Amino acid sequence: MPAEHKPVDRRNFLRATAGAAIALPSASYANIIGSNARVSVGFIGCGGRAQAHINLIVRLAMENQGVSPVAVCDVWDGLEEEYDHTFGGTTTRRKYSQGLYPSAKKCGLNPADKTRVVKDYRRLLDLKDVDAVCIATPDHWHARQTLDAFAAGKDVYVEKPMARTAAEAIAVGDAAQKYGRVLTVGVQSLADPVWQAARAAIAGGRIGYVSHAQAGAFRNDIRGQWRFYRTAEQMSPITVDWNLFLGHRFEVNGERLGPTPEEMPFDRAAFAQWRCERAFSGGPFTDLLSHQLARLLVATGLRFPTRVVAAGGLFLERDGRSVPDVGTVLADYREGCQIQLTSATTTNYPMEEVIRGRQGTIKFVKNGYQVIHDDPHGKAGLPPRVEREIPFAEMVRMDVPKNETETLWRNFLDCVRSRNAETLSTAELGTATVATLEMALRSYAEGCAFGWDAERREIVRADAAWLSRHAAGRVNG
Repeated sequence: MPAEHKPVDRRNFLRATAGAAIALPSASYANIIGSNARVSVGFIGCGGRAQAHINLIVRLAMENQGVSPVAVCDVWDGLEEEYDHTFGGTTTRRKYSQGLYPSAKKCGLNPADKTRVVKDYRRLLDLKDVDAVCIATPDHWHARQTLDAFAAGKDVYVEKPMARTAAEAIAVGDAAQKYGRVLTVGVQSLADPVWQAARAAIAGGRIGYVSHAQAGAFRNDIRGQWRFYRTAEQMSPITVDWNLFLGHRFEVNGERLGPTPEEMPFDRAAFAQWRCERAFSGGPFTDLLSHQLARLLVATGLRFPTRVVAAGGLFLERDGRSVPDVGTVLADYREGCQIQLTSATTTNYPMEEVIRGRQGTIKFVKNGYQVIHDDPHGKAGLPPRVEREIPFAEMVRMDVPKNETETLWRNFLDCVRSRNAETLSTAELGTATVATLEMALRSYAEGCAFGWDAERREIVRADAAWLSRHAAGRVNG
């Protein structure tokens, strides 16, 4: 009979991963928030994903959990209404509430208050009583707004990806250290303790030498992935600050954020469904695979790859989008391990999420992980196809969060109060994720392999001599 471990208690896990408080510049000590103090949060970006954050913080505020929403920012006035939604032959009545003024109302703010309800995020950062900001804007804005928030003395919860490029991500990580700020990247599945538990098992030699890991993300919607995001007549050049949305007047490391209005005139589909536009998103590579890559990096302990190749294309969803609908990433690591990631928005059929070792495999399942034994002396002991469930030797059950976003937020707020930089989703992990996926996007677009120069902290082409420099090591130390 397979062994079964008792659940890992989530509270104990969070306490165990709290880490030591970071060292702060002397000027920052006056700004430390007390352990029981209320954290005032401003929201930059009030679209669909942001509504989950706003609803959560409003609820926690009503429950006296030491947090309050105090300001909102969005480039669009917004819309609040009920409407009929028809899909798959079924019509349902839905409520739509997104954008600046509806979000202000949710937060209990006066929509006419031009100091706390703003379209320019810099005005929100000017507010002295804002302790932390939630950044849920399109991807091309994440780094610039995070950098400006740090400089204004704010801590940051930023949606994934943390940045668009490795250079942007490094700038964010450096600024977090320079200003002594706390950052969490919104990879909500990292609130699950299973990834840290798997890391401990691997480090302890549970499955032997680890050489391969894989994960995938798959979606399938006849309307087209992200095309189901609603457009409305109320999205217009009058209600949307299109110049600010594009970001062409802003830069990070000398690179402007987005196109000019001449290069991309106002388009409500581009505004509402920006994940379909290469100017604002990496599509499946960054929007979907950020999750899978980040948690495999946690579980294996890997960070920056020595070589990345990627392939894919726009094979089916030819609806005007400029991002692919199928993409695969292969990342090789100096430690002697490869990570394989595949994402497609044309099928729902899943891929097993596993880490393969010489002596066994860790397979991630609902509420924990299985350990499947392997015997390198037993020839082909496992079937070539998974036509039935492969017996496992051990099942490790976890105390899984009921609401991963809430768990990630509570951890972030605790770290803000204690000035602890070691959140569940750090800038260091965010940088490794962003760098790997930038290599993948460049490989996909240019047909070349890319690697990481650790000394210069930058992406380089992986030439033919990469293998001779690929010194094998052990993932499990």
